[in-house]
Amino acid sequence: MTPLPAPAHKYQFRALGLIKGSLQPIPDAYAQAMLVTPEGEEYPATPGRAELLRRFTYCVESGHTYWFFVQPQPRPGGALGLSVIRILALPEEEQDPDLEEEPFLPAPEDVEEGFNIRGIVEPQDGFISVTVRRKPQGKKQFPPLQLRLEGFLPGASAGEFWDLLAEREGNELLLVDGSRLLTAVA
Repeated sequence: MTPLPAPAHKYQFRALGLIKGSLQPIPDAYAQAMLVTPEGEEYPATPGRAELLRRFTYCVESGHTYWFFVQPQPRPGGALGLSVIRILALPEEEQDPDLEEEPFLPAPEDVEEGFNIRGIVEPQDGFISVTVRRKPQGKKQFPPLQLRLEGFLPGASAGEFWDLLAEREGNELLLVDGSRLLTAVA
């Protein structure tokens, strides 16, 4: 897995992923699209920040394939939704020379899909529930993000802070690896 950007600090909460696909329009929907992967998987997607709306709309209208930095957003019915927070063009060697110049920086070569989840774990039978606290924006507070990662985390106890790597499979995030950062979080 190509490493995602390093966390801002050692105990930063986050849910960040990198995924390749194209944004397809949803009829009669504003600022929403379906992110379609090369394998044909579809995920509801929205721009994660207001300043990204113009670029998000460009991607929907162009139909090109891009790399997207995303935050997983669980949806009703178990669907995995994605909040797009940054867009990268394909690496230069993968770009179609006949298309217009891309308005985005190219992704690094050998980039791979993956997710980094950093939060408070609660091991369950066959999966791990992770609480990711979100930073307030100005006076606006956000409830914690609750994510489910399929798999087993040896030695994990409820209330510990872990740094986890996961892969996407359908609407599930599968645990790949993890390391304990704190034994108990209030």
